[in-house]
Amino acid sequence: MNILVTNDDGITAHNLLALAKAAAQCANTRVVAPQYEQSGVGHSFSYYRSLHYAPAENFPCEAFWVDGTPADCMKFGLKHIYKDIKFDLVISGVNNGDNAGVASFYSGTVGAAREAALWGLPAIAVSLQKQSDAALDYALKWVQETLKNKNFTGMPRQTLWNFNVPPCSPENPCKGVKVSTTSTNMFVDYYVEAEVSKDYLGNETAYLVNEDSEAARGRQLAANMGLRSYDLKGYKADDALKGTDDWWLNQGYASLSPQSVNLTDEQEYKRLKEFLP
Repeated sequence: MNILVTNDDGITAHNLLALAKAAAQCANTRVVAPQYEQSGVGHSFSYYRSLHYAPAENFPCEAFWVDGTPADCMKFGLKHIYKDIKFDLVISGVNNGDNAGVASFYSGTVGAAREAALWGLPAIAVSLQKQSDAALDYALKWVQETLKNKNFTGMPRQTLWNFNVPPCSPENPCKGVKVSTTSTNMFVDYYVEAEVSKDYLGNETAYLVNEDSEAARGRQLAANMGLRSYDLKGYKADDALKGTDDWWLNQGYASLSPQSVNLTDEQEYKRLKEFLP
């Protein structure tokens, strides 16, 4: 059994190495992951820019980094690096931060799994609502059980599983796994003025500070035409519908949500067909 592992936290992420080690105990495992953290990039991929890749060290299996997005890693891994290998499953994670509900639209972790599903491969995205040794251990054991029982082999074509683990500890363990629907509750989003402007890698950019911020004292405002910098903040409301992934996580259960890449709204399709050709 051939397994391809990726993530969106980058090739140096502790959870990626832990996942690779766990998977390698059960199957022939290979890793293709982003060179840098790519959280929140969703399903974006590189079209106009070139990609580069190189071997990654200290893994229990063959591993490469790609200077692109998680979806890039899947495309490049499946169609170039390992074009001659037939993979049985793709696992993306283990992400530090949950990707339940609408977060799955924005998630690079889920984006990589969705890209694999588009190519007809069974795929699983694995995420932790809050990083802890207990939560990571629970996720890894679930992955190994899944590889052993091979339930994923019955997954319909172009389908993925989105698996999320709630905060847990030895004193407050995860209560189990619940099959769930995907919550559509939107975030409560807002923006705050930033003292230091950062790029997508978290590095300080030319847009340094706002004039009246604490950090501006004794420093000149960057040559940015007076533009101010803003950071996105937000949180999930706790009123998710019963039976959804967000709801089960709030009850202390891990959620397993099947998702399809079929984007057609069947109900609206039928309604439109009533008065349009």
